Amino acid sequence: MMRRIPPKQRREELIAAAIRVIAREGVAAATTRAIVAEAGMPLGAFSYIFGTRDELMHAVIETITEHERFAAEAGSIDASSIETAILSGLNAYIDLLVADPQRELASLELGLFAARHSADGQMRTQWETYVVNGVQLLQYAAQLTGTSWTISVAELARSLVALLDGITLAWLADRDTDAARRTASFAAAALTAYNRPAAQRTEHDAH
Repeated sequence: MMRRIPPKQRREELIAAAIRVIAREGVAAATTRAIVAEAGMPLGAFSYIFGTRDELMHAVIETITEHERFAAEAGSIDASSIETAILSGLNAYIDLLVADPQRELASLELGLFAARHSADGQMRTQWETYVVNGVQLLQYAAQLTGTSWTISVAELARSLVALLDGITLAWLADRDTDAARRTASFAAAALTAYNRPAAQRTEHDAH
């Protein structure tokens, strides 16, 4: 007998099951049948919640990026300076990585799979979502500390995402959390070089 589960919960369980399968076996192995088997649901439950497998993959990406953004924003932010604010966010991300490596493995698998097989630029879309989140986090940090950025926040966000990718890959390889936090400190210091008190904004910055 199929469990009576609200659609929202069933959706969350299917997404979680997809993340586990992708992290463990790769995107190619994450068939509809494999995902519902992992979730302990009948095949019909999938089509009731998601129209296609692609819709589920997009939901997985959205879930991963939303959890990352929430972790960085909801963590204990030290707003005593822009550097400590950024570092707080980066350490919150590292905490999430350590607590749930499967989530980041799934994200990497999806990105690589899309690079090889997606004709519609799915990897680019995934990357752009990360950059948008990076922009929001940098703007949030500046707001908390009463500072402003001296160059394009989008450019800084791109560098931030690249640094986070590096931290993620290195940690997945060696599981050295202390080293990951040292890299995060380096990243925070590097980004801080492009920040100044908001009172120093010039007429040129305002336009």
